[in-house]
Amino acid sequence: MRVAYNFDDISDLPQGSSVVTIGSFDGIHLGHQVVLDRLVRTGKTRNARSVVITFSNHPSEVLRPEQHIHQLCTTAHKIKLLEEMSIDLVFLLSFTKKLAEKTPKQFLSDLLKVIPFHTLILGEDAHIGKNREGNKKKVTELSAGMGFEVEYLSDCAIAGSRISSSRIRSSIQHGRFDEAELLLGRPYSIYAPVLKGHGRGAPLGFPTANISVEGLCLPPHGVYTVSLWHQGQRFEGVANLGYAPTLHQDRALLLEVHLFDKTIDLYGHYVDVHFHKFLRPEQRFDSVEALKKQIAHDIQQGKACFFPNISIA
Repeated sequence: MRVAYNFDDISDLPQGSSVVTIGSFDGIHLGHQVVLDRLVRTGKTRNARSVVITFSNHPSEVLRPEQHIHQLCTTAHKIKLLEEMSIDLVFLLSFTKKLAEKTPKQFLSDLLKVIPFHTLILGEDAHIGKNREGNKKKVTELSAGMGFEVEYLSDCAIAGSRISSSRIRSSIQHGRFDEAELLLGRPYSIYAPVLKGHGRGAPLGFPTANISVEGLCLPPHGVYTVSLWHQGQRFEGVANLGYAPTLHQDRALLLEVHLFDKTIDLYGHYVDVHFHKFLRPEQRFDSVEALKKQIAHDIQQGKACFFPNISIA
């Protein structure tokens, strides 16, 4: 899969026809996957490349800055998921005020100049262009005069309700991981690089892999059992999601993962952290010794969740 960050990045793109879809695709949930699967299958049937036009930032940052929307996955996670779906080319554009001001006709005309496409595949509720003017009726009218076909796919629903990014955000924010997994079509997880930490966990006897979660939709702060995937291997552990108030003074929001009985140098590597069970809320302790005692108990609880034959001291 090739990733381009602006339309100038593909001046050397081989000639050939394309099938295109456009959208934020926040979370690449089951509804998105239906559109993307149709895109790939149509491309293969017509011997055309599959092209996804998406954004590195959420459009709400520009359109509704007062209503900040936390994203369901990191940009790296979105790229990874699109690659797993066998997409040929992804335009990961920055959603700007200039882009938001383009009319549906201007946007589609500009796109056709860069990627001559014969088919546009969209979800039922997709809108294109300034003030969401490019609805189904408008885009269908434009397609006739601009020489491409447009296909709208019906919304997907589970339990009688439409699958949407907002519905998944609510599931995650309330810690309903089973519901989020049902809607995402995969376990809820955070895929991001491991950062250089302050080294405060190791002297306590509990080294952690530190992951920034700023800007992401998150479950309630606290301690969770987690599994961390790295290079095809799974490692079990516990994680603190929050500010770690006993040790940290910088108030940076972090996910700190401690692996059971493992010491692995993950700094700079991308990892995929899956959340399982909520153990307790985050809290501030009066002393480092009290914190160490609680972490040891958290680890024992976590091990008992993964390995039921282990007794908790």
